[in-house]
Amino acid sequence: MTTNFYNVIITPTAYREISRIYEYITEDLCAENAAKRIMKKVEEEIQKLKYTPRMHQRIKKIDDLKRTYRRIVIKNYVLLYTIDEETRTVFISHMYYGGKNYIDNKF
Repeated sequence: MTTNFYNVIITPTAYREISRIYEYITEDLCAENAAKRIMKKVEEEIQKLKYTPRMHQRIKKIDDLKRTYRRIVIKNYVLLYTIDEETRTVFISHMYYGGKNYIDNKF
């Protein structure tokens, strides 16, 4: 039986970055409810990728492996991901503060 769904994997790097953002908002900004709302939105957007991974904008960032990245803007943050069509897998690669120059950042 063939499935139309994609497997979504959060890389260890992305997981650390998402955790740091949550901690920053919760502890440094003392805004636990805001952090929870952002994390809920992150979770919702990641779930949507199972069904429609190409719905978000491609960016010009290409790494050494020549992967094409797409981005999801969530409030002041950007979630970057790649798609492996062969294995029907979406890899959540990074989450950055939107004001950061993530295009030129070496991954």
